Amino acid sequence: MASTGDRGTGRRTGSRQGHSPAVYRRRRLAVTILALLVIAALAVTGLVLAGVLGKGADAAAGEPPTPEASPSASTSPAPSSPAPSTAPSPSATSASPSASPSASDDGCDPASVVVSAETDRQSYGPGEDPVLSLVVRNEGPEACTMNVGTSQMEFVLTSADERVFSSTDCQHDSQDLERTIEPGGEERATFEWSRNRTMPGCTPVEDPGPGTYALTTRLGARSSSPVAFTLQ
Repeated sequence: MASTGDRGTGRRTGSRQGHSPAVYRRRRLAVTILALLVIAALAVTGLVLAGVLGKGADAAAGEPPTPEASPSASTSPAPSSPAPSTAPSPSATSASPSASPSASDDGCDPASVVVSAETDRQSYGPGEDPVLSLVVRNEGPEACTMNVGTSQMEFVLTSADERVFSSTDCQHDSQDLERTIEPGGEERATFEWSRNRTMPGCTPVEDPGPGTYALTTRLGARSSSPVAFTLQ
């Protein structure tokens, strides 16, 4: 019986045997590391929550959040656009069209269409107004269509080398008028001159006096020979 009690006592004594100091140090180190990790995790979580709450406060105040720089954004200045070329385009080198069409623009043979000037008399007494005419004739063998409107015609009066009158100086609302002139046919426009002088822009000037005057009529690029008459 005594030997049996000794064996039982020896087993209980062996179960209460303490660990070595190295084992306790390792355990304390592991606990310390775990505690540091927990503290670090709490700190990071606190920073994230603070950032979220800060942005929420900005949004609540109506202020847009400050934009963050994109990692791909470049701080170098953007390249400037190429300067436009100052070289003229091909169309700019060609001559601009004249305000009046050339004699060949209407398709009529310049040698076949003749413009002339006429007056109803060669001399006019005091108070008599001359009746001036522009006549365009087709002397060719084929019909010809051309613009004979007031936009193309002009009556010009001169005295010696002085320009006295032009029907375009005070003209308003000029019009185009297409006419087909048969071979041997003509179109005629008449104008009664009230013996007044005009200037470009219709500036009032003193009326001309008695003397000899010359009438020249124009239709587009075609002009007549001057016709003389006398005012008494």
